[in-house]
Amino acid sequence: MKFAIIPLLCLIISLSADQHESGNSSYDFADSIIARNNRAPYATEMNLTTLSVAGYYHESMVYEDSIGTPKAPIRITLYNKHVLDAREFILREAAKHRIILINEAHYRPQHRLFTKSLLSALYQQGYNVFLAEGIQPNNQLDKRTYPVKGEGVFLNEPTYASLIRYAAKKGYKVRAYEYLARATWDDSVLLDKNGSMKYISYQPRDSASIIKNEKGEVIQSVFTSLREEQQAKNILAIIRANPKSRFIIHAGYAHINESGPMMGSQLRKLLNYEDVLTIDQTELNEKQIVIDTLTNDTIRRAEAFVLVDNATKKIWNYYGNHYPVDYTIFNASFKDSLGRPGFLFKDVEKRVVTWFKPALVKDCGCVFSAYNPGELKKEHQNAIATDVVYVDNAHVRPLLLYKGKHTIVKKNARGEYTQFSLEVK
Repeated sequence: MKFAIIPLLCLIISLSADQHESGNSSYDFADSIIARNNRAPYATEMNLTTLSVAGYYHESMVYEDSIGTPKAPIRITLYNKHVLDAREFILREAAKHRIILINEAHYRPQHRLFTKSLLSALYQQGYNVFLAEGIQPNNQLDKRTYPVKGEGVFLNEPTYASLIRYAAKKGYKVRAYEYLARATWDDSVLLDKNGSMKYISYQPRDSASIIKNEKGEVIQSVFTSLREEQQAKNILAIIRANPKSRFIIHAGYAHINESGPMMGSQLRKLLNYEDVLTIDQTELNEKQIVIDTLTNDTIRRAEAFVLVDNATKKIWNYYGNHYPVDYTIFNASFKDSLGRPGFLFKDVEKRVVTWFKPALVKDCGCVFSAYNPGELKKEHQNAIATDVVYVDNAHVRPLLLYKGKHTIVKKNARGEYTQFSLEVK
């Protein structure tokens, strides 16, 4: 995709201090985010997600590495196989189904952009209801075309909000299916000296086991299937309310699995084992090393892909003979460009590379967040940015903005906010 590059030519608006918008508090300095999270019991997991929300994608990955051991390289022969573009393949398979389940890792925005890349073509096939795990119940998305802060933690990440806006713009009904248990827990049951606990919820009755090592780090979480069952029932209700529609369900991780207690399996049971299309893009992410056994070369491609056996015509599946999902796709590899993550340049909505004038960054490090002016004016601190970037004198990075008018909120290291307007043409 070609990008235009413009200087940040803008008029700084003269406002009194109490008129300046502070914008969404999710966008902050990385060290401030980490300091807040480190007071919480699940600091590592929170850092992983909240840093990603604020645009610190590489910093977020540091915490991913600390949670789990990196996977061993996958060795696969390319002999008698050919590479097929994953988007092309999914669109072909989607024509055979009524329901698609595709997943994401909650701290990998590129998964949201891949799902976004499918929406326009899928709408032409008759898919017109979009459901996402990130959306909380009791939202107002049936009354407006954009999400706000309180409608889901993950939605504060700019590419997730762009996915929701794009779905609404294309004509999809955007719906939530999440189930939230009441936070009434008995955490008095200790499993061992390390503080591992058995949690029991009474409204509704459910339980969870949190296993910790001797350092107090969570090494295993085991939950019951209540949430999975209720999510499936919520989806079923939406399907029944739209009998002539086709459905895209954007979920997290293994929730899409068609076996075991997971939501995908529960949904299939409720649908009398209707054949749904399940696509996993979390297992073969860009950090998974894949090696060609013939050449010993690392397999990398600029676009997401699947491997097709030329003889059997079958798609290579990460899970081997055990198929909890129909297909696993290889994520595209990417490199940073201009100091910004490469996946942002693959957005199906054209972004314009927008550089800051030196005068705007002379007091930085600063966090710049860009908003739709109408959304910011109406929603204030609950508005969700279209892009956010950290800039300092050693790392001057551009905003990547959609065409149109924007309000930019700048926060400097002293905690002072200024804002200005610009139009990208």
